[in-house]
Amino acid sequence: MSRIGLVILGLTIIYSGAKPVHADTVLRVARNAAPPSLGNPLTSVGQPGSGVWSVLFDSLTVIGPGGVLEPALAVSWDLVGDTRWVFHLRPNVKFHNGAPMDSAAVAAILAYLQSPEGRRFYISTEVDTIATVEVIDSLTLAIETTVPDAILPKRMALIAVPEPETWRILGPDGFAQTPIGTGSFKLRDWGQTSGRMIFDADTASWRVPTDIDVLELWTVADATARVQALITGQVDILEAVSIDDTDLIEASGFRVWAFGGAQVSSIAFRTVGNPGSPLQDPRVRQALNYAVNRELIAEVLFGGSAEPASQGASVGTFGYNPSLEPIPYDPARATALLKEAGYADGFLFIIEVLTGFNTVDTLLYQQVAQDLRAVGVDVTVRTPPFASWLRKFTSNEWGDTDAFSLMWDSGAYADAVRPVRNFSCAKAVPFFCDESIMPLIDQTDRIMNVEAREQHLQQLLSTMRDIAPALLLTTATQRVASSERVKALTLNPPNIAYHAVEVD
Repeated sequence: MSRIGLVILGLTIIYSGAKPVHADTVLRVARNAAPPSLGNPLTSVGQPGSGVWSVLFDSLTVIGPGGVLEPALAVSWDLVGDTRWVFHLRPNVKFHNGAPMDSAAVAAILAYLQSPEGRRFYISTEVDTIATVEVIDSLTLAIETTVPDAILPKRMALIAVPEPETWRILGPDGFAQTPIGTGSFKLRDWGQTSGRMIFDADTASWRVPTDIDVLELWTVADATARVQALITGQVDILEAVSIDDTDLIEASGFRVWAFGGAQVSSIAFRTVGNPGSPLQDPRVRQALNYAVNRELIAEVLFGGSAEPASQGASVGTFGYNPSLEPIPYDPARATALLKEAGYADGFLFIIEVLTGFNTVDTLLYQQVAQDLRAVGVDVTVRTPPFASWLRKFTSNEWGDTDAFSLMWDSGAYADAVRPVRNFSCAKAVPFFCDESIMPLIDQTDRIMNVEAREQHLQQLLSTMRDIAPALLLTTATQRVASSERVKALTLNPPNIAYHAVEVD
């Protein structure tokens, strides 16, 4: 039997026992993974978690299409003085269990993130500048920061608000199994045996879904299987469409929606906890950047839909520096830098990369390894499961691994400072730390003038490029495919706004 035949048979075996509920109001989506922490939204940013948490939870603000900051649980916010932000909350919002969403609920999650227990979660870095939180009344909240924080409203877009009493009683692990938020959908089943996460529309939500009664998120790890699930009519939407699959999908009568990406792919260099590594020398890190042919990767592997990276931000991100050209492919210069640094004979270089999100990523890392070997670097590529990668990323316990795949992801709040912090000493448990850059990073959040702050960020991105905390690769376009049932689809990067999806 052909591979495609096996894929279709496998999908039939997995999902044939699932009876549709009112097929005209059910939206089925194929995605590559479920969040390892299920319904705990404090553990990471971006996929696969954010695409699930965005249907269950809301935050005070949200980054909308085009990177524009929009109201969510907060309808407005004001800066009073240099360090005091006042948020005015949306009235009459309730959690899925009927409890009111008010200032006390927001204050509770902010206090938790500042507690010793909360500090172990990734999102806790967003409260680092908060000194005090004051509940003025049920719909008014004041946040005082220790220093001027120009992007506090953007930070709030990353902090989902859970129902505080349920969180207190169950704790993070118990809450993850039975999450309660204010989102457009309520959890019915995590699908840990069926592979289908099922969510029911919350008709009492402040943002009731436009057309959908039931949202099913199918976990299908194999990229080919996900495409076949769409083509055979088993799902209506396919997330993370590979450029390799676009022609087949469109030729089969399905629509591909393309959105400008806010991510820059890279291989992050690990210097913290990696003593004696050649990566401690900036000349080595720069050499690795010159050794890789980004133009070939962008044109051949991505079919021209990606651009060679010039910096840790993409066009449309606040702070993007248009004066920076893509890093040139110059193996001769790479070889010279390695020799100058004392590594004329190369060195052993172990990287861990995430694959399976599309059919291109495996080829991408094969090409990177080939280019690095051409300048004498002995590359070993490992492909851990996402849960293992996430644990290591959070703890920086990578063993003998020197580098790992990591996006410069500005999508969280469309601001270049977010990924810059991840690639610096500012990360909760850093993998790379250059103290010389920290004053520039810290100053970024204290510049309230928009134009001055943008110029400062542009200079910061240029300096980060010189320091080279990562091997920059390409910027990408985010693609979603859908059947003809889907009439309208928008993206709140990097997540589909499922509550706004319109279907026949």
